[in-house]
Amino acid sequence: MNIILNGQKASPSLIKTMMDGLNNKKIRTEKGGYLFKLAVDEKNLYFSILPEFNQGDRNYHYNITLPGNPSYFLTGSLNPEGIFTILFIPKEKVLPEADKEEYINIYLQSARGLLEKGLEEPGELDFVSGLLLVSSGLFDPAPASLKELAAL
Repeated sequence: MNIILNGQKASPSLIKTMMDGLNNKKIRTEKGGYLFKLAVDEKNLYFSILPEFNQGDRNYHYNITLPGNPSYFLTGSLNPEGIFTILFIPKEKVLPEADKEEYINIYLQSARGLLEKGLEEPGELDFVSGLLLVSSGLFDPAPASLKELAAL
């Protein structure tokens, strides 16, 4: 799976640099964590990411764009402790099965892609992510980590 990082196809060296930042607690702490959006297609993982803080200025999710503005995407953060929040904004209160399939695919492919490219930690998911995964009907029980998601 290719990684399209902030709109550009990422080279192996760029992917390594990105993963070093995600895996290193000191770097995560220095950046205040990371904000990101994720989407997938048949060949690519689209990963747009910003540090929470950049030279003292706070970044926001609305500053992050994904190529093509996909209808289905995940949004989230990685905190300095290495815990992920990965959410989506449902289009309807009760998700149709087709929407569930799209979101499940993004969660699974994103987890597999990040781990395949070098995410070292299990990628623990926070409580809020778990609640959304169960309440939306995507998973029951909720996976506790990206590692558990990737194994599904």
